[in-house]
Amino acid sequence: MTYPHYIQPRSVGDIWKELPQDKRIYFLAGGTDLFNYLRDGLIDAENSCFVDITLRKDAEAAGIVEETENIKISAFTTFSSISESGLLKKYCPDLVAAAKVLGTPQIANRATIGGNIANASPAGDALPPLAAHFAKVEITNSNGSRLLNILDVFAGPKKTTLINGEIITAVIIPKIKAKDGFTVAGTFKKIGGRSSHIIAKASVAVFAVVKNKPRPCVQERGKSVDYISVALGAVGPKIIEVKNISKILSGKDVSPELTEKCKDEIRKVASPIDDFRSTAEYRLEVICPLFEQALNEIVK
Repeated sequence: MTYPHYIQPRSVGDIWKELPQDKRIYFLAGGTDLFNYLRDGLIDAENSCFVDITLRKDAEAAGIVEETENIKISAFTTFSSISESGLLKKYCPDLVAAAKVLGTPQIANRATIGGNIANASPAGDALPPLAAHFAKVEITNSNGSRLLNILDVFAGPKKTTLINGEIITAVIIPKIKAKDGFTVAGTFKKIGGRSSHIIAKASVAVFAVVKNKPRPCVQERGKSVDYISVALGAVGPKIIEVKNISKILSGKDVSPELTEKCKDEIRKVASPIDDFRSTAEYRLEVICPLFEQALNEIVK
């Protein structure tokens, strides 16, 4: 194996300094897929330069920050940190659930949320929860920063809309607050080829504001779902938001009839393919039961 040119900047400001002009630049934020790509010959290592922007010290300084209207997550935040964040458990339980099943502890300690986004895999575990929260992505180059809606980052499998020299520096998630008598709930479900540390054949994130469980002997009033958002992974070339589920369930009690309507909407928008991990037929068969399992978990 030929080892590529490697640079590790000390800070964000140093990232664009002294980049070689004669090599293809790859920015790394975790780099957990790097050796797979090198092994499989997907990268011309001899003519590549890898710039490791993981920036552990900067990441620790930025981390996960609560703002007035948003949660701001440094792109260099690892999935171990996400899975342990009390702030994200409060506002983004589906993202925390995804972080907990991302992979082995070694992978979770190294992989970052920015790297998961930039990899642009439809099977990326963080992506459905971020889509369900309508997250924005902060994209930076040597001239400044801009914001993109999470779904606008993806151009297709393993392809983004970022231009040369741009990196992801943060993820911004709007805070959804529950009104009296309701609570924030969310989960992430996926299915793969083995029982643990799996890459998703199909996945779903459900984020909702749901009615609190009534106390014993207290009659329940009101509807069980105040707000809901659903996004799918690995059943299309990009992450899919299932827009009509919000119209079907918001302000209503979950029932078998409404659940079936939601599943019909999922079947309409899902566009899976055959690949080395699974068949389109199997993905379409399992995505609706995954959604139903997730929905039942948060409204039970």
